[in-house]
Amino acid sequence: MSSRRTKSTENKPRQARGQATIDAILEATIRILERESLEHATTTRIAEIAGVSVGTLYHHFEDRDAILHALQEREFARALAMMQDVLSQENLGAAPRETVERVVRGLATLYESSPALHRVLAIEGLRVANAERVHAFDLRVIDVVRGFLLQSREHLRAPDASAAAFVAYQSVRATMLASLLERPPGLDLDTLVGQLVDLVVRYLIRDDAAGATEQRGA
Repeated sequence: MSSRRTKSTENKPRQARGQATIDAILEATIRILERESLEHATTTRIAEIAGVSVGTLYHHFEDRDAILHALQEREFARALAMMQDVLSQENLGAAPRETVERVVRGLATLYESSPALHRVLAIEGLRVANAERVHAFDLRVIDVVRGFLLQSREHLRAPDASAAAFVAYQSVRATMLASLLERPPGLDLDTLVGQLVDLVVRYLIRDDAAGATEQRGA
């Protein structure tokens, strides 16, 4: 028993160091993408910026595609966690427009935090991340949106929560990706968020409920 405990204790610092190395490699890749380009993001350059040897990098990642895949997974996790937080049962009493704005701004902020990374992931994503994995992520997010809409049915203009969740989420995502790739003049973050909030609210929410805070338990 004590031997098992000792091994477990010894493994924790090793695991922490391994995770710190992985994080350094991921952050180094983002720095190169944001300051230079995908072409400059070679494994040698990534290892240099991360402060690790090329051998250490290959110990954790098979190639650059594997690094991009890990970054995609991390962005998926961040987006899903944000959606689950905003669209939780505890927030059912918030005004519908406020909830929509929190979701849209949360997604926009994730994109804007590392725009070059997200441009690369948008272009390379299906090739690197695998279309089935991207589709699985979309389904999870849409399910979170659908669950929240079902619990807010009295505010809904759209009769079909499943269809509404799909259309609302994909409309927001497609517009954000297009904005990220095309950088249309005059469309800054606040303008984009405002336009998308108006779009989603007018599609999803009844006019008399859009700005009202629900009085539950009254």
